[in-house]
Amino acid sequence: MPIPSTMKAAVLREYHQPLALAEVSTPQPKDDEALVRIEASGLCFTDVHIWKGEHAPPILPLIMGHEGVGRVVALGPNAKRLKIGDRVGIGYLYSACGHCRDCLTGGENYCPDFDATGFSTQGCFAEYVCLRDQWANIIPDGIDPVEAAPLMCAGAAAFASIKKTELQAGDTVAIFGMGGLGQYAVQIAKLMGLRVIAVDISADKLATAKQLGADKAVVADEKAAENIIALGGAHGCVNFAPVIATWPIMLDACNPRARIVLTGVPAKEMSFYTYQVVERGLSVVGSSASNRQEMNELLALAASGNVKGVINAVPFDDINDALTSLIEGRVEGRTVLAMTARDSLWT
Repeated sequence: MPIPSTMKAAVLREYHQPLALAEVSTPQPKDDEALVRIEASGLCFTDVHIWKGEHAPPILPLIMGHEGVGRVVALGPNAKRLKIGDRVGIGYLYSACGHCRDCLTGGENYCPDFDATGFSTQGCFAEYVCLRDQWANIIPDGIDPVEAAPLMCAGAAAFASIKKTELQAGDTVAIFGMGGLGQYAVQIAKLMGLRVIAVDISADKLATAKQLGADKAVVADEKAAENIIALGGAHGCVNFAPVIATWPIMLDACNPRARIVLTGVPAKEMSFYTYQVVERGLSVVGSSASNRQEMNELLALAASGNVKGVINAVPFDDINDALTSLIEGRVEGRTVLAMTARDSLWT
């Protein structure tokens, strides 16, 4: 199929304004880049932060989106790893320097000189996107593009967060926030042999968590910490909820030497008394995105059918409605934009 000179895209031109459904130039792969025709693209709450200007990108207008899956259709002159027809995933990490201490020790997602897809480079809310071939994630056979798209960020972030607890089989992890990331984390934690306590304010989301394998469900109210302690306490906590209300619950629910992993990003400051951490030897760790090895491990689990998302697939042209639903908290699981043939909107 010939590559068109223009493509449809959803473009952020002004903060807090609907994305412009526009016809823009199709990017051309340079150097070691590959051009990918997008089949599915997930919506992430990071996109909301960018849309609001809370996480202001260096460039506007901007095509957001960093949970893309599609087929390679063209290669730059120095792209040696991929071939035409490969199905690949595009995540938040477009590239990193590759030679700093973080890059060389598995922390490429913390490289001080990394570029982010859909933030500092044009992203996946379009028919085509370019990515560096060394940073592409090969999608194994057997994973549908719509299923694979949220794994590129939500699934990968959940996987990396659970690993950072450093818990062993039989330990108890309390997972806070049963949105898309929490739902992936429940399944991943169970595959690692952990006992899972799901925590959320929503009874419906807790019910979904139980269906996904959570051993216990606790409502995130004033008795949440007490109820977790009654279940034996937590050897580790992971927070995906973008609110500060979970913080005191986690501090009180932890067993001695527990580790708290923070992945959700509340807008407000969190505080604590030093003794709450010192007296029980707690540790607090931040977790952002994932490295390439973690992504490969996650995709292997997904290919075996052991990690499934709760996914709401919508047409790409409905992106603004989908973004509004995400902002208003009306989304169960993850929203994925499915690319289809051009319709009258684009002619």
